[in-house]
Amino acid sequence: MKKVALMTLAAILTMSFTVMAQQNTGKQGRRAPAEMRWDAKERSADMAKQLNLSDEQKTKVEALFEKQDAKRKEMMAKHQENREAMTQDREARRAEMMKMRDQAVAENDAELETIIGKDKMEEWKKIRDERQERMRDTNRQGRRNMNSPRTK
Repeated sequence: MKKVALMTLAAILTMSFTVMAQQNTGKQGRRAPAEMRWDAKERSADMAKQLNLSDEQKTKVEALFEKQDAKRKEMMAKHQENREAMTQDREARRAEMMKMRDQAVAENDAELETIIGKDKMEEWKKIRDERQERMRDTNRQGRRNMNSPRTK
C-alpha cells in the first residue's frame, strides 16, 4: 500500500513539474510595447524609493529621465527614417541588379545560340524554364515537391 501511495505521489509531482515547465508567460524574449514601459515619473519614483532620495533629487532625476526619453524618442524616429531610406535604396539596387542579370542572360543566350544553334537553344530555354518553375514551386511550398517525379 505504501508503494502505491509513494508511486502516486511521485507521478503527481512529476506531472506538476511538467505542467509548470510548459507554462509560457509570453514575456521571455519579447520587448514590452511602448505603453507598457515605465515612464520617467514611475522610474524616478522607483529609484527614489530604492535609494531614499529627497524630493529635490527625485524631481531632478525625473527631469533627467524625461530628457533621456525625449532624446531616445528622437533617435528612434531618426533611425526609422534611415531604415525607410535604406529599404528604398535596396529596392533601387535590386532593380539595377535584375536589369544587369537580364542583360547578362541575353548576352549569354546569344553567344550560346551561335554555338549550339537555334533549335537546340529553344529546347534549352524550355528545359531551363521548366527547371525554374519547379524551383519556384519548391520555394513556395517548401520541400513537398522534392519527391515529385522530374521531367527529363
